[in-house]
Amino acid sequence: MRASLTAAAFICLLVLASVPRAQTPIYDLLITNGRLVDGTGSPWYRADVAVRGDTIARIAPRIDAPATRTIDAAGKVVSPGFIDLHTHARRGIFQVPGADNYVRQGVTTIMEGPDGSSPLPIKPFLDRVAALKVTPNFGMFVGQGTVRDEVIGAINRKATEAELEQMRGLVRQGMEDGAFGLSSGLFYVPGTFTPTAEVVELAKVAGRMGGIYISHMRDEANGVLDSVRETIEIGEKGGLPTQITHHKVIGKKNWGRAVDTLKLVDEARARGVDATIDQYPYTASATSIQAALMPAYALEGGREAVLKRLQTPGMRNELHKETVRLIAEERGGGDPNNVQLSRCDWDHSLDGKHLGDVTKGRGLEPTIDNAAETVFWIVEKGGCGGIFHAIDEDDLQRILRHPATMIASDGEVPVFGQASPHPRSYGTFVRVLGRYARDLKTITLEEAVRKMSAFPAQRLGLADRGVLREGMKADIAVFDPATVRDMATFERPHQYAEGVTQVIVNGQVAFDAGRMTDARPGRILYGPARR
Repeated sequence: MRASLTAAAFICLLVLASVPRAQTPIYDLLITNGRLVDGTGSPWYRADVAVRGDTIARIAPRIDAPATRTIDAAGKVVSPGFIDLHTHARRGIFQVPGADNYVRQGVTTIMEGPDGSSPLPIKPFLDRVAALKVTPNFGMFVGQGTVRDEVIGAINRKATEAELEQMRGLVRQGMEDGAFGLSSGLFYVPGTFTPTAEVVELAKVAGRMGGIYISHMRDEANGVLDSVRETIEIGEKGGLPTQITHHKVIGKKNWGRAVDTLKLVDEARARGVDATIDQYPYTASATSIQAALMPAYALEGGREAVLKRLQTPGMRNELHKETVRLIAEERGGGDPNNVQLSRCDWDHSLDGKHLGDVTKGRGLEPTIDNAAETVFWIVEKGGCGGIFHAIDEDDLQRILRHPATMIASDGEVPVFGQASPHPRSYGTFVRVLGRYARDLKTITLEEAVRKMSAFPAQRLGLADRGVLREGMKADIAVFDPATVRDMATFERPHQYAEGVTQVIVNGQVAFDAGRMTDARPGRILYGPARR
């Protein structure tokens, strides 16, 4: 009896041993069969990528270990997630915390606070974003213009020593709150009223705390060369890395000057200045109608002061001449129909219309002279956002090819279908991959990815992102190099990018096969001096 039981037990063991058992997953995510473009600019290679938690755990030619989920990336590129270091994400992030327009392009990190404009103080704003739970990672700059406005206001005068010390304290606080550096918008009020030496003093504070300086220069048109020189000077004297943001050359008479601006950057780098550039791949810029088509001095003191000037006949005539010049020679592109209204909160029926058509709608011939009066009418009504077609394609590609140039959108987080925003918000990164790397071959695919991942990560000091390496955070984009493209146009801007199939943020799949997931894995990224 005992012998027969032993034999039966032995047979059962044999049967059990022959039954396949489910293997415990070793990895949370496995991406197989992809072409890895690792962000460094090196040629692509074939490998699998394994993720555990929020980290890239292993990269190897073949990984056979079990995973909770496997993505077959055959025929696709696997790259680091893209880092956009110039966004105006305050416009819409609380309405669209997924930042769908960015994530669908493969963007996994967005930076706020450019052009000299940021919340003050920074910490409560970042706490709000953290509580919101957003999809991409989120970081900040502290804005020089906001700092100056807080201390002096929108007034054209030098700071006193006491005011300068107060501004130093606000920059210091911004850095301690987690900013990555100081941004300026010397084109805008009140930044435009700031002497170079004052900006240098604030840059020194950010630099001593490990930050960088990033600037919307004072002038991107007739004074573009002097503005590049000033940006370099601020970095050189401030003792910190300096960046020309959304670099472009405005106005037909200035086209071709990118040759000279890039030479200035090369000369600065040759003597040891850490000067770099970022750019969006469109031949139109975007800002407010009043900032683009009225002189800065007309905007001093706020809205009531502006309206008073426009109601003063002599002053209105003076401003009219300058607005005519700005339409003819600079952001107006020489034709009122090169100016498009993007958002008019007081009359959304104007969204998307051209300045010439709006002028005709007011019963006037669409001449530059009449368009200037339409500009004043718009400002008197409350102002509008605008898009300005005044950039040369050759300059764009010249800047894009430069090794010190990285990619940034200067975009926002649009509420889908509302207003008529610049298509850069929906298409910047995929446009570089599709139009400029694949179709025009202005740069290679590997260089395009470097300019969107490792390079901005290095600029920001993000040591754990921007490259596909074991131990790095798992911010990853998977896309089809043959089909990736921007769909958004100036006429129909609310169109999502195509060709990106999966986006992983901190190890979680945030975009998958055409839809945003429920994951909101983005984190607040803090700068080097955070307390």
